[in-house]
Amino acid sequence: MNPGRFLAEYRPKIILTVIVLLSLFSLITDTDSSFIHVGLSRFVSISAYPFLKLRYMSVRGAEQAYKVVADPNSLRKENEELQLELASLRKQNTRMRQLDRENQRLRRMLGFVQSEPQLSLHPAAVLESYKGMLRIEGGSMQDFQVSMGVITADGVVGIITEVADFTSIVATLHHVDCRVGAMVLRNRLRAYDGVIHASGSDFSHLCSMEYIDMKEEVRIGDHVVSSPESLFPAGLPIGKITGIRGGGGLWKSASIEPVVNPYQLDEVLIIMRALEAPEFVAGPPTSFRGSAVPVVSKAPEMPDQRSLQERYAP
Repeated sequence: MNPGRFLAEYRPKIILTVIVLLSLFSLITDTDSSFIHVGLSRFVSISAYPFLKLRYMSVRGAEQAYKVVADPNSLRKENEELQLELASLRKQNTRMRQLDRENQRLRRMLGFVQSEPQLSLHPAAVLESYKGMLRIEGGSMQDFQVSMGVITADGVVGIITEVADFTSIVATLHHVDCRVGAMVLRNRLRAYDGVIHASGSDFSHLCSMEYIDMKEEVRIGDHVVSSPESLFPAGLPIGKITGIRGGGGLWKSASIEPVVNPYQLDEVLIIMRALEAPEFVAGPPTSFRGSAVPVVSKAPEMPDQRSLQERYAP
């Protein structure tokens, strides 16, 4: 006899028999009736779950099929609304990430300004960049002048070469019009002409320190900073030596990778006035940015109040 047919035919009798047997077992063993009740409930629940699930899926499928056949526009509209909601959430997520990066950048800039009290700095937004030049917000109305230094919290960016009423042009270290007095931080080595030059190509982001005496020691990885003869305050990071060329004559040259990429800038800082740090003028610092070297003097401290142009003009 088929077991399935047998169970279908005698199901009420089988269930009644199981209940009677369990009741007798409870009476004989003095088992709490609630235990049997719980067991029966779980048995019924487990047995009924597949049928309930099948019924739910069937009803759900029938509803979806009805929507497709009877009202396709409603389904299409619902899909479009979901797509718009997803796009809006993605846009909000992107905006939140941008705001977080901007907040971190501004906090870092503020921390740099507070950590450099000897510098009088004016922030300026970068409006556009092209072939090593930056157009920044701010000009003669903000007292910007030609030859003022432009930096970020990372180091030297370039020099202002043109000033209008409300905007200015900055020649960065990638542009041939930018020449910055520099020295190797480790041993205060200067090149013969005392400056670093841009490569002259917008495709090459390296600068060059030419006319280094063959007898001078220059290493790959040396940090290059602004020298006391520069328009910038001494000791500001410029870049790192990535290669050394020459060796057959009296001079050699070094390739320098700038620490600042001008094409990734949103804001810069204009050096309106600066007081030289004595440790960079008197001797090399003990670290990259330098910890202050004690200077013992009985004379009263007299800060130089002249502008950068007055102090460094030839």
